[in-house]
Amino acid sequence: MKRVVLYFGSFNPVHRGHIALAEYVIADGFADEVILIVSPQNPFKQSADLAPEFSRYEMCQMACESSLYPDKIKVSAVEFTLPRPSYTIDTLRFLSENFGDQMQFSILMGADNVDGFDRWKEHEQILQNYPILVYPREGYSIAKLADRVVYLENAPLFNHSATDVRKAVAEGREISDMVVSEVEDYIRKNKIYE
Repeated sequence: MKRVVLYFGSFNPVHRGHIALAEYVIADGFADEVILIVSPQNPFKQSADLAPEFSRYEMCQMACESSLYPDKIKVSAVEFTLPRPSYTIDTLRFLSENFGDQMQFSILMGADNVDGFDRWKEHEQILQNYPILVYPREGYSIAKLADRVVYLENAPLFNHSATDVRKAVAEGREISDMVVSEVEDYIRKNKIYE
């Protein structure tokens, strides 16, 4: 069974921190493969400042290909084909029904998601059926789920977010320290976030 970690997110845009976390999960043996699941619409977020979903998918593809493990860090548009908004449990069920005989799925998420996790659709089903790996986020605690998740305390910490990238682009500032060059070129060429 291939151990596959699913990394859900808007990836608006994907940045160096996202890829470094995926690389860490592979390097430390938590998974055979990490798949970035680009969410077209997060039920908890407004979609006003979202780049088009296929743009976000393409940027993820570029970032994955430039990672240390391009054969093990991939991107999926599976949620583009499922009903919206995208609920994690629905995607997990779809993937388990279609690939569960070949793959064992777990989830990678930030500590900033722990507090509101009990608002997720069928969160108990997720906890019971899918291991959850949680990476640290400054100022967030995992106490609420501490005994039910794997805390990646040694995962790399990055002091920038997708919001920081968008803000820097809008203000005409440099973003090369936050995103890989292919993603930066794509953002500039397509005038995303300006």
